[in-house]
Formats: sequence, C-alpha cells, structure tokens
Amino acid sequence: MSQGLTVMIIGMATVFAFLVLLIFSIKGASLYFVKNAHKFEENKNDQNNNNDLRKNIAIAVAAIKAKKG
Repeated sequence: MSQGLTVMIIGMATVFAFLVLLIFSIKGASLYFVKNAHKFEENKNDQNNNNDLRKNIAIAVAAIKAKKG
C-alpha cells in the first residue's frame, strides 16, 4: 500500500513539475515574440501578397467547381 502511495506522489509531482516548466516556457516564448514583433510582421501594403491571395482563392474555387462537375 505504501509503495503505491509513493509511486502516486512521485508521478503527480513529475506531472506538476512538467506543467510548471511548460507554463514558464510558454510565457518566455510569448515575451520573446512580443518584444521582437517587428521582425515577424507581414508587409500589409505589399500588392504581391494581395495578388497571391487572389490567385489562391481562384485556384481553390476552380478546384471545387471541377470536383463538383
């Protein structure tokens, strides 16, 4: 009975430690991306992005129409 209790406590402590580590990792990544957001922004004024989006939509619509017959 005491071995089961020991294994349960060790298992729960391991899971708790992993979850705490996961929380700190996510917070650290969040702080990094917030601090360096300017490096990851898309150029919203770029006309090529808009044209690529329109092409992708046209391709998707054509594929759906071809599939339906």
